[in-house]
Amino acid sequence: MLRRNHLVGILCLVLSSATFAQQSGTRATNHALLHTSLTAPGSPSFHLKATIADRDNQDSGEIEIYWVNPTKWRRTINSTQFSQTSIVNGTRVFEQDSDDYFPLSLHLVLTAMTDPQSLLDAFAPAELATRASGTKPPPVCEHLRSGGSMSMEMLCRQGPFREMETIGAPSDQISFADYQDFKGRKIARLLIRSRQVTRVTELTELQRPDDKLFSIDEPTPPGKCLRVVTLQEPELRSQAMQPLEIIWPQVLDGATTGSSSYYLSIDRNGEVRELAIAQSTNERANESALRQIEKWKFRPLIKDGVPVQVEGALTFATDTRAWGPANPLTDAEARKLASNVSDPIFPPGTAPGALCTVRIAIDDEGNLIEAIAGEGTPGLFGPCYHAVKMWQFHPILQDGQPRPYRAELVFHAP
Repeated sequence: MLRRNHLVGILCLVLSSATFAQQSGTRATNHALLHTSLTAPGSPSFHLKATIADRDNQDSGEIEIYWVNPTKWRRTINSTQFSQTSIVNGTRVFEQDSDDYFPLSLHLVLTAMTDPQSLLDAFAPAELATRASGTKPPPVCEHLRSGGSMSMEMLCRQGPFREMETIGAPSDQISFADYQDFKGRKIARLLIRSRQVTRVTELTELQRPDDKLFSIDEPTPPGKCLRVVTLQEPELRSQAMQPLEIIWPQVLDGATTGSSSYYLSIDRNGEVRELAIAQSTNERANESALRQIEKWKFRPLIKDGVPVQVEGALTFATDTRAWGPANPLTDAEARKLASNVSDPIFPPGTAPGALCTVRIAIDDEGNLIEAIAGEGTPGLFGPCYHAVKMWQFHPILQDGQPRPYRAELVFHAP
């Protein structure tokens, strides 16, 4: 994955529009709404303000950008998770950060606002869905409304979704809506990612900016700056300190083979800090895959003599039948691998001997990743599932190695 670096290649974290770039695919040319970049060379100068909030109001923030050209700009971020002031003026750079790690969620927001085309490139394996004029509000609104937030309810009732595009995997998407004109370009003023909503509240041409905005009394030393480098997959894999192998859980339904891609954000110490799902063969396998990836270690990447933050995508062949027993375990076999076992509390009036079966999938760490109803008396799955959630499972051992498995648990009402 190539980095599109519009700014001078020096010292500090460049404006996030440069973060996710790679060579454009032919697919992008068919989606003009995501094709416009505010920060491409030759673009008009601008002043942008945006607010960030999640549906439960647990994470909020503000972003402000003064952009003259790729070598003269100022950005401030003030959020509950991270704050930053960045100034670039020619070859001089100033940066002040509240932490030594730039959160991926903020990175995605900044990129989506200023250079959505490069974000589309970063999520190239995933599908891009366009919602045409006149259709009903998108499914993302149903997700937002489920949080019970009045502001989200009003947003989805009143928001202009006539032109909307969504990129990413079903479990990790960014949706673009409320497109408005800016200097002959259509720019999305509303961006939605999972629980997070970003609203561009101001976007105007920056005319005769005060040079004091870009004044730098003392440049920041390179070692004090955050710099994010996006690596192509072969180079990212070469930085790994262990085999990059995922032991896929045995999902119960849906696709069992395919390809899955994850976008990693790695801090300057080589620790995986955040992950985004770019493409998924089966969503039920993601939780286990992400837990494994989070434990991986990478060699710190050194650029210009200082360690830098790294981002990049890794793609894996997915086979949820490659590990563990070929067939589901019996009830007796599964119970031998469980502790803290308790029986369901059946509702009053349940016929004695009534049957309830629960099909389960356990990953290689003993986590219950999925449970669905098997055969049995209708209406009894709820109490059976509630009981199974309390159980502690252990992975099955094959050749001394922990492996995932499927099983069917059987319950009878007393």
